Amino acid sequence: MEEKTLTEKESIEIISRMIQETKEGMQEGSGNMFLLWGYLSTAVSLMIYFGYNATGNSNIFWLWWLIPALGWPAMVYLLKKRKRRVVTYINRIVSYIWIVIGICSVLVPVGSILAPVPFPALFVAALLVNIGVAMTGLVIKYRLLIISGFSGILFSFSLLFVHGLSCILVFAAMFVVLMIIPGHALNAASRKSKKYGLCSEN
Repeated sequence: MEEKTLTEKESIEIISRMIQETKEGMQEGSGNMFLLWGYLSTAVSLMIYFGYNATGNSNIFWLWWLIPALGWPAMVYLLKKRKRRVVTYINRIVSYIWIVIGICSVLVPVGSILAPVPFPALFVAALLVNIGVAMTGLVIKYRLLIISGFSGILFSFSLLFVHGLSCILVFAAMFVVLMIIPGHALNAASRKSKKYGLCSEN
C-alpha cells in the first residue's frame, strides 16, 4: 500500500483539527471533572479545618484520603456517562499528563507520613495539580486553563508562607479558583457551543 507524504500545511491542519476536537471534548466533559475534584477537595479541606478546630483530634487529618477514595469512583462513573468521542493523539497526551499528576499526588501524602522531617505536602500537592492544569491548557491551547493553571502555580507558593491551619483554608480557596470556577466556565462554554452549533475559541 502506497503511503502518502503529508505536506507541511496538511500536517499543521491535522494537528489543529486534533487540538480543536480535544478542546471540544474538554468543554463537553471536563467541566464536570473540574467541579467534582474542586468541590470535593474544597469540602474535605473545610471539613478538616473546622473539625480539628472543634475537636483538636489529629486523627481527623486522615480524612484527606476521602479525596481519592470518593473522587476516583465518581470520576470513573462520569467518564462512563460521557459521550464517546474519537481519541486523538492530543487526548492521549492530556491523559498521560494527568496519570503522572495523579500518581504523584497519591505519593505526596505517603511521603509526608514517612518523611523524617517536616514536609510541605499541601504545597507540593497544589503545585502538582496546578502544573497539570497549566500543561493541559498549553497542549490544547485553551486560554482559560492556561490562565487558571499559571495563576494557581503562583498562588500555591503562598502555602510556604502561611503557617498552621490557615494553610488548609488557602488550599481550599485555591481549588475554588483552580477547579470550580473553570469547571463552571467550561460547562457554560459547552452549553453555548451546543446552542449555537459553534465551538468556543477560548
